[in-house]
Amino acid sequence: METAAARKVLTVSQVNQLVAGMLGEYFSDVWIEGEVSNFKAYASGHLYFALKDEGSQIQAVCFRHSAQRLKFRLEDGLAVIGHGRLEVYQPTGKYQIILDTIEPKGLGALQKAFEQLKRKLEKEGLFAAERKRPLPALPRTVGIVTSPSGAAIHDMLRTLRLHKAPVQVVLYPAQVQGEGAAEQIAEGVAALCARSDVDVIIVGRGGGSIEDLWSFNEEGVARAIAAARVPVISGVGHETDFTIADFVADVRAATPTAAAQLVARTWEEFETRLRDLAGQLLEAAEQVLFEKQQAIDELTRHRAFELMAGHLAEQGHRVERLVSAAEGSARAALAGASSRLADLNLRLNRQNPVARVLRQKLALQALADRLDKPALALLSRHGVRLGQAGARLDALSPLASLGRGYSVCLKPDGSVVSRVSQVEAGEGVSLRVSDGAIDCRVERTAKHNSGGN
Repeated sequence: METAAARKVLTVSQVNQLVAGMLGEYFSDVWIEGEVSNFKAYASGHLYFALKDEGSQIQAVCFRHSAQRLKFRLEDGLAVIGHGRLEVYQPTGKYQIILDTIEPKGLGALQKAFEQLKRKLEKEGLFAAERKRPLPALPRTVGIVTSPSGAAIHDMLRTLRLHKAPVQVVLYPAQVQGEGAAEQIAEGVAALCARSDVDVIIVGRGGGSIEDLWSFNEEGVARAIAAARVPVISGVGHETDFTIADFVADVRAATPTAAAQLVARTWEEFETRLRDLAGQLLEAAEQVLFEKQQAIDELTRHRAFELMAGHLAEQGHRVERLVSAAEGSARAALAGASSRLADLNLRLNRQNPVARVLRQKLALQALADRLDKPALALLSRHGVRLGQAGARLDALSPLASLGRGYSVCLKPDGSVVSRVSQVEAGEGVSLRVSDGAIDCRVERTAKHNSGGN
């Protein structure tokens, strides 16, 4: 028997450490298959469950950072294939597998997630037909949630223009694939619903793989569509593509173009209905007019109308005779009245003070003409005589003599010197000539004998 000193005794912790080291060395890259059992999801985001088969089971853990990448939800009874590493939880000595990847067995993870969310929302009644709302009859404003650079928005706008839909388009630009796309789509639906003028919303994008379309399979998008204030049209992918958004939306369109056609169709149907009603009204009016015309024609052919027509013709002739007689009487009365009016006008003109004044004025003018002729003749004769006297005066005027070179001698008192005896030597005199006067002084006087003077 071995002594105690020869034994190698390990503590529990040492054993667990050795096992942990061996597992870490030989089982750090393990693929495992099994059925999920006793599944628990904690608030921390960690997932705890057991994987089992017909003969055994192993505890499994999927920590939060790996669990967030799962596209589907783990549940009891689900057969999965996982990848991870084995390790020992040393405090209890139990070993477990830490999984970093989990896939549904026999079905893609995305497809499994799609089916799980579909069952969940269907159980809540989000797909129920009774909650689906009809599209507005004549929408005025259409909200669209899609990528502003994708082909879908261009197809929708072109379709609305081709169908001449008189609508205003409000685009909420959103990423439609990749990280964060689902959140943007849900935000776009909520933002358009907050506008009071939006009547209907189109959520869509062009075709692609299930991965490309996955944003429209997210629960957040589905619940945003279900909570929308106005009807929502889902136009995602191609005709064969189905998403969770298609099931929740009020109307599913096969493509984005088909979604725009649904909006434009209401206006086209309205215009067609108006044209049909206008045609029906016109036909009805024409029929009523035709029937009324037929009735009038039948009435006019009735014997009573013929008798009435004859009576009216006879009365018409009588009226014509009365009118003719009345016109003759009126013309005679008018002629007599005109004659009397002319006579009265003549008498009035004779008594008119204006005419009397005019006649008197003419008479006065005639008298003035008769008086003017003798007066003018008399004035003419006197004018001739006055001219003759003026000519004689001019001939006798001293000024005329002065103009011929003679002068007049005047004393200071203005008297004319006509004799030598009127002045003395040294006396001042003034000689008047034709253009002025000359002051002189008498030097001496000499008297000339002339005849007996």
